Amino acid sequence: MKFTAKKNSTLLELILAYHAGMSNSKAKKLIENHTVKCGERTLKRPDEAIAEGQIVEFLPKSLERAVKLDGFQLKIVHEDQWLLVVHKPPGIVSSGDTAIEGQTLFSHVRNYLRDRYGNREQLFAVHRLDKAVEGLIIFARSEEVKELFQENWKSVNKYYLAQTIAIPDKKEGIIRSWLREEANMKMVSYDHEVPGSKEAITEYRVLKTFHSMALLEIKLDTGRKNQIRIHLSSIGCPIVGDRRYNEDGRTVNYIKLLSYKLEFEHPITRQQLSFKLPIPGSFQR
Repeated sequence: MKFTAKKNSTLLELILAYHAGMSNSKAKKLIENHTVKCGERTLKRPDEAIAEGQIVEFLPKSLERAVKLDGFQLKIVHEDQWLLVVHKPPGIVSSGDTAIEGQTLFSHVRNYLRDRYGNREQLFAVHRLDKAVEGLIIFARSEEVKELFQENWKSVNKYYLAQTIAIPDKKEGIIRSWLREEANMKMVSYDHEVPGSKEAITEYRVLKTFHSMALLEIKLDTGRKNQIRIHLSSIGCPIVGDRRYNEDGRTVNYIKLLSYKLEFEHPITRQQLSFKLPIPGSFQR
């Protein structure tokens, strides 16, 4: 986010001038949760002076700020007044009915916001990751922002890393099929459209090979349930640890699939944002 000072003011006054109705406490949290730059200066206090015409930029703090909440370590990659990007661990449901699913990532993030800013805070799930999958996930802090994301979801670049038990024949390629959920809740891939199916498109490229395995970068053009898992299995390269679409016998208790990079235009500020997780060492051996 970038703001240009229209007159001499403090940092707090500048934020409030651009965000009518924002409380002082929320404006101070905005400063606390970002690295704030004005030219070569780093601004840390609400009362820091800003001269007319100066540009103030709010940058995400270093990747991942861990917050311990009810014994759960919530890893926040980015937070502003409109949205959050969170690093989801494997083994927790993204969102859903807590009475059925137990504690979800959504409920942990909502509890964090309400503990921090008050019980009126709202949260909306923009998208989901499979329970077994780790990685970056976006939550909106208003229904308007959620709808803006979902209306422009195709413009969000979504990249994954996967370790596969075999090496693809081609170093890069596009997998296209039609997916349909069957009675057993398992997705089935077809090479042509069938009733109830949806087209799914997955791009991949090989980053590294070792032994008989490969590390792939995957870009989703569509976002169907279990899409990456079933597509890689369909080319003979199932993901390590994916017991649903291939039981390869390896003794890992999680699937080696990571939502590691997101790129998108901020739905409100129009700033281009990019978030990227490091490649885990366990994906490279």
